[in-house]
Amino acid sequence: IALIHVTGPIHLGRSARRPFSGPSAGSNTVCAALRSATEARNVKAIVLRVDSPGGSYVASDAIWRQVALTRRAGTPVVVSMGDVAASGGYFVSMGADVIVAEPATLTGSIGVVGGKAVVDRLVQRFDVAHEAVTAGEHALMFSPLREFSEADWQRLNAWLDRIYEDFTAKVADGRGLAPGRVDEVARGRVWTGADAAEHGLVDEL
Repeated sequence: IALIHVTGPIHLGRSARRPFSGPSAGSNTVCAALRSATEARNVKAIVLRVDSPGGSYVASDAIWRQVALTRRAGTPVVVSMGDVAASGGYFVSMGADVIVAEPATLTGSIGVVGGKAVVDRLVQRFDVAHEAVTAGEHALMFSPLREFSEADWQRLNAWLDRIYEDFTAKVADGRGLAPGRVDEVARGRVWTGADAAEHGLVDEL
């Protein structure tokens, strides 16, 4: 049995451990470990140990896809949830054969949030001048030196809506739940493992 960890915030690239922020889960590292375990002749099943509050949607989706490919290759994947498996942490879990949570695991948080910090007044206070050269209407959309325009807000909300629809559709497919039922337990709500088991988001405690 191969044991693969998804610990800390999920992001693109390689997993890391930093002095003040602790461990993080890089999609490249986790996907490579899943592929390696899938190809190993002596590995009969994989335990994916998830202890993560989430992070990058793209990185979480990459891990979710690799879990799907691993199962398609015939290797069972069992998720073991730690203290927290929420948002992206739940995203990487929901496609497994079986999900096991602790009664107090914080899980679910099926939703998406986005935004940015705007520091234009701060840099003005320090007399820092700045200029921008752009090509395209939304080139400065995520610049911390300007607020979202109305068009930027519309685009951001459209992105978030698409991500939420993708997330909930994959929950419905992976957990065998009706879309309406998923909507009742989604919307960013966070559940304990015990409540998640009652709602069909996890299989066992």
